[in-house]
Amino acid sequence: MRTSSSRKMSPGKKFFFSRIFPLVFVVIGAGTAFLGIRGLIRAKASVDWPSTQGKVVESSVERRRSSGRKGGSSTTYHAEIMYEFTVEDTLFNGDRVAYGDYSSSSPSRARRIVNRYPKGKSVTVHYMPGNPEECLLEPGVKGQSWFLPGFGILFFTAGSLMAAFLPGTINKQELAEQSPEPDN
Repeated sequence: MRTSSSRKMSPGKKFFFSRIFPLVFVVIGAGTAFLGIRGLIRAKASVDWPSTQGKVVESSVERRRSSGRKGGSSTTYHAEIMYEFTVEDTLFNGDRVAYGDYSSSSPSRARRIVNRYPKGKSVTVHYMPGNPEECLLEPGVKGQSWFLPGFGILFFTAGSLMAAFLPGTINKQELAEQSPEPDN
């Protein structure tokens, strides 16, 4: 009979790794995909939104540092563009340049955006009908608009595959460890 150096997985661990762990991926993926797809839909619709003239009131590259568990750190850069505009005699503020604007590890992308929208520049602001607080400077679907839905779908798919296959894989592994080794 074969003896295994590994122990049988406890029922709690088995449940966690076969059900809870994949569920975390599914939930995060579904939420991220939902937000990303909503952004894509709004980006597509934004080309038909009304527009008005506005003015850039702040334009800078924001640097964000985050520390990792093992002492490492990472830095990301984001173009912080603040603008104001008026719709029906009401002043609004906005900070979205385009849907899908995310931070990057390279400051050059953020600098290019800041250079396009310096403080004091007159800009055309596109806003959602009935909700001018939902606004942006560059309407339409851009390449970066696909990142969030793609990331969400990837996580959702990975979690779904884990949920489908991990329980059977764990059971097969446990059975293989318990089965007697054939005599030679």
